Amino acid sequence: MTRDERRAMWQSRIEAFNASGESSVTAWCAANDISIPSMYTWLKKDWQKTDTAPTAPEWLTFDTLNSNVAISTQLTLAIGVVSIQIEEGFNPALLGEVLQVLQMHVK
Repeated sequence: MTRDERRAMWQSRIEAFNASGESSVTAWCAANDISIPSMYTWLKKDWQKTDTAPTAPEWLTFDTLNSNVAISTQLTLAIGVVSIQIEEGFNPALLGEVLQVLQMHVK
């Protein structure tokens, strides 16, 4: 298989994944008998070739010692128009998958 044929095959797979509505790369790959690491590699290549690469994150300083804010075991993560509530005891692997999907789809 030539380089161009391989690129076209993976582009087709990425389009099929995006059109499937499946939010889990792992589940989609298992259902379609496709290597998960290879799919992530090609998704990253596809994402990097777009002109919509995210800007560097802006970090805020928050001094909890000098504030009257109650401490919570819940965190809300906002990426673009999507927000995710993260509770104590969350599944880090699942969060990682969700963040990878959001990187590709949220602008």
